[in-house]
Amino acid sequence: MMIKSYRELNVWQKADKLALDVYQLSDGFPKKYLYDLTSQLRRAALSVPTNLAEGCASPHSGELLQFINISRRSLSETRYLVEFADKLNLISPEKVTDLDRLCAEIGKMLPALTRSIKRQKE
Repeated sequence: MMIKSYRELNVWQKADKLALDVYQLSDGFPKKYLYDLTSQLRRAALSVPTNLAEGCASPHSGELLQFINISRRSLSETRYLVEFADKLNLISPEKVTDLDRLCAEIGKMLPALTRSIKRQKE
């Protein structure tokens, strides 16, 4: 699969939005969560678009597939941490719904990208 830039991928654009939303949202978390929940949530969310960008820089489709897989795992971690923050009443129900929808969209797009790359390898 020939990807000129990660920026052209719709899945990267959505993942970038997710990371930005999480950073902005977590700015409002109490300071007592700064070194655990806030930090972990931010790192997980930022890992989704970052690994897509890094994978797209590889000339080998196998490496790209590995980075997409890392993005999928980071997305799963992000979803759980959003749920956990919700249990602590740190996020409004509306924002939880928005983030969950965005995660679900990305969660469908990543396997589709994987399938597309594998088909082109054949």
